[in-house]
Amino acid sequence: MKPILKIVDTQQHEAFQIMKVEESFFFPSWHFHPEFEIMYVEQGTGIRFVGDSMERFQPGDVVLFGSHIPHLYRSDSEYYQKDSDLRSKALVVYFKEDFLGDSFYKLPHISPLSRLMSLSRRGILFKGPQREKLIEQLKQLDQATDGLSKIIDLLSILKTMADAKEYDVLSSRVFTRYSNQEECERINRVYQFIIDNYADNPTLEQVSTVACMSLTAFCRYFKSHTNKTYTQFLNEIKIGNACKMLIDRKMNISQICFETGFNNFTHFNSQFKRITGITPKQYQHARL
Repeated sequence: MKPILKIVDTQQHEAFQIMKVEESFFFPSWHFHPEFEIMYVEQGTGIRFVGDSMERFQPGDVVLFGSHIPHLYRSDSEYYQKDSDLRSKALVVYFKEDFLGDSFYKLPHISPLSRLMSLSRRGILFKGPQREKLIEQLKQLDQATDGLSKIIDLLSILKTMADAKEYDVLSSRVFTRYSNQEECERINRVYQFIIDNYADNPTLEQVSTVACMSLTAFCRYFKSHTNKTYTQFLNEIKIGNACKMLIDRKMNISQICFETGFNNFTHFNSQFKRITGITPKQYQHARL
């Protein structure tokens, strides 16, 4: 999985670009781009990484990504199996911040939109009634047939986002962006290794070897780039996968504890509550 500066290739004569995704799994690479991005997940599940945040994604999620914020949608493991008939679907809109001209944000009464653009550089997940409204507006944008209607529809979407009261800002204020390709490649290798091997409890020594760093240097590096210790990050990966298993209801909670690499049920419960705010049983019942 190679991190890249994704080239969106927005045409010079177009204000923005709409892309419909329907693949076995979402773009599986840690990437970033100068364009702003709206992503509406129509179908598919997995773990979403945005800056230094990590949480599960599901159908109905609408996220606004600002310019150059690294992100990754890692589909669940069953989506990568050769015989899988699962599909991942999304509606994605790319646009440049100045798609209406350099002076647009200097106009009176545009400050709410300017604040939205600034906040989006940490990634914004929309919730509540505004999310449902945004989904309908995005579908309308996709169906629009002329350029002016599309621009009006996009502005309406951005206004709904700017007016939204229920949302989560995903990445922290202190997230460190990757200054060069080598740094991005290193953290990408580390993420991939942990995701693929989390249930085996990979040691710090193993992961630092993947990063081609000494143990001490890796601990400093990982904390500075994720704002978490390695153990915290590993436990969050485990709990994210435990959440999926709880929703699937194919195993009982004790089985899920050991399947995700926890060797102690008490520790599993405490970590689950620390990360999600509720117990595994409460999480499962909330999704009945």
